[in-house]
Amino acid sequence: MQVESRWSAVRLGAALCAVMAAALGWCATASAQSGIVGSKHDLATGTNDNYEVCVYCHTPHGGNADVEAPLWNKPGGVQAYRTYDSATIDGKILPVGSVSTACLSCHDGTQAMDTVINAPGSGLGDGRIRSGVGALSPNVIANLGVDLRNDHPVGVQYGGFADGRGQIDPDFVNSATGLQSALMLGRTRWWVDTERVPNANRDKTDMILYTRSVNGVDQPFVECATCHDPHRGSGTNPAFMRLTNKGSNICLSCHVK
Repeated sequence: MQVESRWSAVRLGAALCAVMAAALGWCATASAQSGIVGSKHDLATGTNDNYEVCVYCHTPHGGNADVEAPLWNKPGGVQAYRTYDSATIDGKILPVGSVSTACLSCHDGTQAMDTVINAPGSGLGDGRIRSGVGALSPNVIANLGVDLRNDHPVGVQYGGFADGRGQIDPDFVNSATGLQSALMLGRTRWWVDTERVPNANRDKTDMILYTRSVNGVDQPFVECATCHDPHRGSGTNPAFMRLTNKGSNICLSCHVK
């Protein structure tokens, strides 16, 4: 009887563990979903979009290969943007490209946010969802327009990175480097560690730098997603910042001032 009771207790404990594990897994899933679901990037309306969230930016097939974002679901290429420039910038400034093209495909106000390549469940080339999301109001700060001269520089070499000489501007925190996966053909990737003690890992809360080529040499560039993570919005982080800017934390992560 004691043996049977002991095994009953073991079975009960195992069952409780399984229930707790399932609950924790559900919580983890819910937590992971909370990054974009319910945020300002959640554009699902339930009208002709099947309450889908990801479809406004991504598609599983037939994405826009001209935009350096995974399976991008919005048409069009680079607009004729006017970018910030200054005599104090040491690095080169390239035309808008890389991941910034993806951000600006909604935030430059040139096309409605519900203009996509593939509507949900449509197959390929369906065009617009027509869910009533429409375009950004011209009076909100998220509508940047195509004149970016009053915005933080995008498409600019980080720290005045010079061909073959590395980072040359001492007013910038030294960037960390690593190699991307084989899927990215082994290209170098850069980032700026934001931890008090740098951990040498490229985390979502670091300042992410994006690889672009200058005269055939890969260089680190500041883009929109250097400071903003489009998947990490919430009521306390409506601007999708990678970390809080309390005490100018974001600015001082890169700038030595």
